[in-house]
Amino acid sequence: MGRVGADEAATRPKIVHRVSYSRLWREHSARVKAAFKEMLMSDSVDILYGYECSYYAGKIRAYLRFKGIPFVEKHPDRKIFSTEIVKKIGFPVIPVIALSDGRVLQDTSDMIDYYECLFPRRPAIPDSAPEKVVSYWLELIGDEWLKLPALHYRWTYDYDFITAEMGRNNDPSYSVAEQKRIGRKIGAAFHGWLPKLGVTARTKKTIEFEYLEFLNLFENHLAVVPYLLGGIPSLGDFAFYGPLYAHLCRDPYSHRLMTEHAPKVVEWIERLSMCNERPRESYSREDMNRPTFIALVAHLSKDFVPTLIHEVTLLQCWLRSNRGSSVPRYFGECEFKLGRGTNHVVEEKRALMTYPQWMLQRVLDAYNSSSEIDKELTFELFSKLGASALFELDIKKRLVRKNYQLVQENSRLKNQ
Repeated sequence: MGRVGADEAATRPKIVHRVSYSRLWREHSARVKAAFKEMLMSDSVDILYGYECSYYAGKIRAYLRFKGIPFVEKHPDRKIFSTEIVKKIGFPVIPVIALSDGRVLQDTSDMIDYYECLFPRRPAIPDSAPEKVVSYWLELIGDEWLKLPALHYRWTYDYDFITAEMGRNNDPSYSVAEQKRIGRKIGAAFHGWLPKLGVTARTKKTIEFEYLEFLNLFENHLAVVPYLLGGIPSLGDFAFYGPLYAHLCRDPYSHRLMTEHAPKVVEWIERLSMCNERPRESYSREDMNRPTFIALVAHLSKDFVPTLIHEVTLLQCWLRSNRGSSVPRYFGECEFKLGRGTNHVVEEKRALMTYPQWMLQRVLDAYNSSSEIDKELTFELFSKLGASALFELDIKKRLVRKNYQLVQENSRLKNQ
């Protein structure tokens, strides 16, 4: 584990762009802020409600910038939460996009699906399998599995930093002392999620070991290509960007780790933050079969795939026994294992999550709707990634999103 040796690094292909991304980022940020200030005066632009420290706001912000979609970002204080978000969504959540026509989008996957149809140029989701299936799988990993290191590092090492920021976001007019008090109150709810994810004192060392290995593998991959699938950002890049930028690059402790162990990952974050490059307008199937890509995704899949299959199997049983019931965010708990294939393997309990099944359905739908030839290619690739067992799942009880909630397919919400 750790960074590659100097001899090996000297022989690796270099990314063409050898510029100071830090300098470009500062210049770009100034231009963006000036442009957004002008756009705030317009009523015909979509509004993104989010924070810089928000996992999923980072994902959708990077996507919107890549697509060149006009938007204004507003940081919601407690007043905006009550009058704009809770009033329309029904519960406090970010990110939220208020469209210029009055409609509201809440989930980042729904947001990207909406904009991909509206702005088909420079697609973030490839049209053909296996690229499309892989993109959805990378999105699921980024959205659900990278939560473990992202939340662990934030709430273990940077508690004071993030609670102070949350307090400022809640109401910038309050005193520093009051902001800290409110920030700690808000932070308590987020910190309470750690054991539900399986982030505990027992899993701490393994999570850190697995994360540093992930950084090493991602660093190796970015030494030969600028993005996950090659020369252009894809859905997976934006899903990875959420935790890697908003948590692991911004928070002080994990920022030091990243700059020390993975400077190319930092450059990748800066490229996605700017998105003012002109990458080649295609995905390369060859890039998905690179040893660096296979090693990276296989590392992330080795623990996530069995965990996901176990959770979905148990959820299918629950859905059969609770027909017509509203679907909770999580229910019960199950055991899972981290660190397979290492000396740091550990078992722990975590909550049974429901949302990952909805995202997995997207992976399986893309696979099942592809041609037989593409299915063979996809299965072969996923076998290399250690994830082909996903295609053996038979999800009869499907989930859909209605009115910003998960429900069983063909069921009706009580308020409908």
